[in-house]
Amino acid sequence: MLYYVIDAFTETKFGGNPAGVVIHEDLDEEFMQKFAAEVRFSETAFIKKINSQTFEIKFFTPTSQVELCGHATIASFKALLENKAVENNHTYMMKTLAGTLSVEVNQSFIMMEQAKPKLGKTFNDYEYLADLFNIVKSQIGSADINLVPQAASTGLWDIMLPIKTNEALNALKPDFKALAEFTKVNKVGGVHAFTLDTKEGVAMSRNFCPLYGIDEEAATGTSNGALTYYLFHHNVLNEFNEEYTFLQGYSMDRPSRIITKLVNKNNPLVMVGGNATILTKGKIY
Repeated sequence: MLYYVIDAFTETKFGGNPAGVVIHEDLDEEFMQKFAAEVRFSETAFIKKINSQTFEIKFFTPTSQVELCGHATIASFKALLENKAVENNHTYMMKTLAGTLSVEVNQSFIMMEQAKPKLGKTFNDYEYLADLFNIVKSQIGSADINLVPQAASTGLWDIMLPIKTNEALNALKPDFKALAEFTKVNKVGGVHAFTLDTKEGVAMSRNFCPLYGIDEEAATGTSNGALTYYLFHHNVLNEFNEEYTFLQGYSMDRPSRIITKLVNKNNPLVMVGGNATILTKGKIY
């Protein structure tokens, strides 16, 4: 069995978000979970070939299985490219717990379809949120647009948390134990904090998911996919088939660039993509 370590949403080693990738024929989920706990990446992907066009991919954090993972999908198809299991300028299908989704591979740039976008409840207790993140509540929201904390999903539920300034975003210091309990009670994976106060890209983001053993993540494709739909719903983004750039990981010294795109105007969907670089490759015995 082949095992890769791949940095996703970056073109340089030690940038972006690292993922483990295992290409296998018949591993059981108990092994997958133990292996993910052993290597301790935020997510490890396990790929099984179904046929020349379709791959089953399962995603595990160090503590549990999750339905979908953007950066581990990018990493997976980078590994499949290197292994010559897929080719450039082709579209493939991947079976996940979030559904069967398409993945486009174009000149080593990988763009994945997200699950059907959904918006959930809003969160109006700014005092409690401010305490969770150790900021003043007046920094929650947006300077020019009426944005509110709200659950959103394109495969995984996260709370979109608007922050007024980049300085305030960088200053977030979550109470991870309390945040894990808060997200568990509200049936979401984590909190995706973002600000529109950026000179480059649409938004700068930080993602916190202690419920699944991930205090902070350098690049989260599914969360930025959900953020794209959230911003579309709130009339910040309105162009279809146009690439949007989201920045993440700068607070962790792992700069990441996540590209998203709104498609299918009559029934909007979100695509998420990026580059990846292979750090190492080996075998599992």
